[in-house]
Amino acid sequence: MNRTKAFALSAITASMMLVGCGGDINLTPTSIDNSTNNPGGGNADTNNCASYESSGTTVRGEKIGADCVYPRSFSTPESPITADIRLVELPGGAHVFPNGLYIGENTEATAEVERDGPTLTIDAGVTLAFEDGDSFVRIARGANIVADGNRNAPITFTSVQEVEGFDIADNARGLWGGVVVNGFGISNKCDQNDLANCVLQGEGGAGFYGGDDNADDSGIMRYVLVKYAGYEVSLDNELNGITFNAVGSGTTLEYIQVHNNLDDGIEFFGGAANVKNVVLTGNDDDSLDWADGWQGKIQYILVKHADDRANRAIEADGNSGNNDATPYSDPIIANFTSIGSLTATDGSDESEGVLLREGTRGALYNFLITEARGECLEIDNTATLANANAGELTIANSAIACSENFKDTETQDWYQADATNVTLDEMATVLTSGYVTASDITDASGTPVTVNPKTDLSTIDPFFDDVDFIGAVSEDNDWTNGWTVGLRD
Repeated sequence: MNRTKAFALSAITASMMLVGCGGDINLTPTSIDNSTNNPGGGNADTNNCASYESSGTTVRGEKIGADCVYPRSFSTPESPITADIRLVELPGGAHVFPNGLYIGENTEATAEVERDGPTLTIDAGVTLAFEDGDSFVRIARGANIVADGNRNAPITFTSVQEVEGFDIADNARGLWGGVVVNGFGISNKCDQNDLANCVLQGEGGAGFYGGDDNADDSGIMRYVLVKYAGYEVSLDNELNGITFNAVGSGTTLEYIQVHNNLDDGIEFFGGAANVKNVVLTGNDDDSLDWADGWQGKIQYILVKHADDRANRAIEADGNSGNNDATPYSDPIIANFTSIGSLTATDGSDESEGVLLREGTRGALYNFLITEARGECLEIDNTATLANANAGELTIANSAIACSENFKDTETQDWYQADATNVTLDEMATVLTSGYVTASDITDASGTPVTVNPKTDLSTIDPFFDDVDFIGAVSEDNDWTNGWTVGLRD
């Protein structure tokens, strides 16, 4: 039985009305435990939907066909889930949350936050579906997410429209909210003499975050896809595909993709979260964004812009109100590929490479930036240029090939001062093997160009692998294959 028919036939606890692609899912709250609903004997109708106890009553989703559909009262921003819950794989089905999924108390007073809060466990292969821009996932400070997928069974966060089989356009975005993880990490927007009482409000009403612990642990996200998300709550107040608000380095983040988000793909606000193996495709604004003192690390990150809309592959900020605020944003990023779009259909001059501004610091290694319609590289703001000139913002072992490689001569001088960097033009050939890996780089005349990493990254920080290639993906290890979308479509 297909999902649409199952929804229509179920009158026990849920009713659903879909009007076009943007229909609402109207659910009547239930607290019935259906796990052993078998009044007539015979085979048990097992309900393996997630549940929790509230005032002595089991609150559970309703099994409708292959899906688990949860009432709007199951989890709300004002009444979040405060007990551990687990989402099991539903072969051919999805966990549908019309009102979003909110884990842990959104407590404003940092000193009063429960440090050992509830855990959302998501099994490999699980699909979670959400109705509209008002529904998103929020992991509160002190709570945890354990979403541990694998290459053959990634975990997918998507729109209910996709799981119901609607014809979603290739450039569809903003069909639901996104994922927000709030932590106790350090932000340079807080009083550095009173970090224990730091409290900040996340964009898009995403809850409180901040504290004094850059080693904070918010759980695990591994082999996770976030698709068709993003929502503009108000002007300049949007939900990203994944927002890491002051998330600490104790969190495990590996093999993550954000595809077709309405705002940024991934954004870090402070903290020190580290990530390996990231794919960001088709995002409407910036693909990777950081601000407010983020001091994490990333290795292997692949950005591919869509033809219709894109802003920058990276937008890197310090503190917009005070470019000298400490701690500085000071990440280390290695093995980065940005594939822009030269054939945009919207006529914009965006789809750019990397913008470094507002006093950010950082170290960039093994970058490959190509096919940007605008500039490959730009340094903005006096404080950022001062950091570059002082050696506190660096780039090495990299190659760029854009229609406009540099925004200005200051940026050009900074990049070309390091002899390991190579400057090509847009006619150079830098990508082969399915438009992903970098190999056999040639300039516009067809002359081979050698760009070999000359820095053993493992000596800089043990987080990094020592590699012999630039860009995100090597010829002998295409780690993007088999679990991602939007790269070879």
